[in-house]
Amino acid sequence: MDSNFAFLLPVMMLIFGCTFLLVGRFGSREAKLWGPGYLFSAAAFSVPLFDSLLEERTASAIADALFLLAFIFYSGAVLARFKRPSYFRLRLAFAGLMYAGMLYAALVAVSIPAEFLLNDLACVALLGFAVAVSLRHMRHAADKLLLAVSGLVVADIIIRNVVFVFIVPSYGGHEDFISSQYAFTMQATASILALMFALSALAATTLDTIAAHRDAAERDPMTGMLNRRGFDRMVEERKGAQGAVIICDIDNFKWVNDTFGHGPGDEVIRAFAEMLQARLPEGCFAARFGGEEFVIFLPATPLASAADFANRLRLAFASANRKPNGFDGGPIGFDGGITASFGVAAANSADHSLYEQIARADKALYAAKDAGRNKVMVEGEPPSDMSSPRLYRASEKHGG
Repeated sequence: MDSNFAFLLPVMMLIFGCTFLLVGRFGSREAKLWGPGYLFSAAAFSVPLFDSLLEERTASAIADALFLLAFIFYSGAVLARFKRPSYFRLRLAFAGLMYAGMLYAALVAVSIPAEFLLNDLACVALLGFAVAVSLRHMRHAADKLLLAVSGLVVADIIIRNVVFVFIVPSYGGHEDFISSQYAFTMQATASILALMFALSALAATTLDTIAAHRDAAERDPMTGMLNRRGFDRMVEERKGAQGAVIICDIDNFKWVNDTFGHGPGDEVIRAFAEMLQARLPEGCFAARFGGEEFVIFLPATPLASAADFANRLRLAFASANRKPNGFDGGPIGFDGGITASFGVAAANSADHSLYEQIARADKALYAAKDAGRNKVMVEGEPPSDMSSPRLYRASEKHGG
């Protein structure tokens, strides 16, 4: 049975170590830490397989170092997952101090129980510290599972030492340890917990990797805003939510590109996006639908409030200073600077989807363009005056 464990643990940990390194190639920082941790564990559990090639004390010193390295990486992976400081120097200094104690116990005091107790305490402290500082930063069920299993690993090491070192001492020298109940229990529980530990970490890491790639697919790379796909997902997640929709479009944008080039044009788009996102009320979201067109959804917002928000955004954008090679100097080159037009629409009980409301806001946007640009048009009402936030009643003219 001991022989089976001796081969099982290194092979299992080697497989998980390689799996984490593979996941790490997709951009997961924590996976790049889990991988070496499992590889060092695999190496540590492989040391007894080379008993015939290594002197006992040398083998113990190597295994101690490998286990410490494994838990330095494990604790680093937990901290990275929960976006905590790495405390790398602190953890490394602590591990170095504990390793010095292990070497003293193994080479000077020649006490296997003291050596292994120090090793286990060091591993418990490293992982336990990472768990303790991460408890308040859990985001979802995968986080809770990972910390729960990490807690089990810590509890197993503590209970095993209390029972087999202090209550029922089960080994003394090296040979006694190999055949002891402690060694069997350590290998048995390590097999189960290592599997649980790896699977929970792998699940959490993989979920984050998938979420990161999904987020990248749903974001406009230029502005960092949602794209149409991301907007659709947000709408789907808020199924049944109603509110106001605003469509905004930067005026004369083709003229900007033709006159100053696409670089300054891109800066104008980015600046408008930053201004929009900085002013967006909590719980609302916006997307760049392409080119210079943006869509804003304001849940549970009356039409008048949405129109007021659009007008304040219009005034802020129109008053910004710009220059051809950027977005932070004098006038960019034509009277009135760069402006934007807005169309606003409310929810309608007859709508089958949000896109029917968007279509009405789009119609109002074209009316604002026809009315001279740099205006806010509410569906069924006229555009606002350039300088006044007040909205006036008006036509539904639809043009280019």
